[in-house]
Amino acid sequence: RIAEEKRKKELEEEVKQQEENKKLYSVSSGTGFLVSNKGHIITNNHVTNYCTVITSHYQGEVYESITLASDRLNVLTLLKTNIKSDKLFSVSSQDVSLLDDIYIAGFGFGKNLSSSVKVTRGVVSALTGLKDNYSRFQVDAALQPGNSGGPIVDMKGNVVGIAVEKANFVYTLENFQSLPENMNFGIKSSVLNSFVRA
Repeated sequence: RIAEEKRKKELEEEVKQQEENKKLYSVSSGTGFLVSNKGHIITNNHVTNYCTVITSHYQGEVYESITLASDRLNVLTLLKTNIKSDKLFSVSSQDVSLLDDIYIAGFGFGKNLSSSVKVTRGVVSALTGLKDNYSRFQVDAALQPGNSGGPIVDMKGNVVGIAVEKANFVYTLENFQSLPENMNFGIKSSVLNSFVRA
């Protein structure tokens, strides 16, 4: 019990420090993916929210990016770049089902770990997010800082979601007296489709 309380205080301090760092520095990184051959990129709102300048890295080149739309409630951002590519992700018109196999692609821990894309595999473990958030679903695939905004794809390579968050250690410790394991969340493709159409 004492060890749990100590770990809880350490986690609270980490969260406070991260929030302070966000305020002090306008640098963050995450993952995004192309959804049109005209350079439109989807990512999370919290990836771009604190940035005064947004750049996208693609095949060794750096592209200036502008925000076309942000949805803070659903944590989505649509960026526009000059990237030209026919290699696009197809966004599924169907939401995931329980136990669907999925892959999460992204740049976990950014270039601090390596410049290579990282891929993890898992299953859809719940059809809602925390507190019955029906715009999200739960997966057991690993998710790291830097994965935010990356695609969650099905076995056919269609985007079925967008990586958005890990379970908050402090919240789960306070509310469930336990640390979460393999408890990560994505935004459903139906929410993404509605956002892009709007």
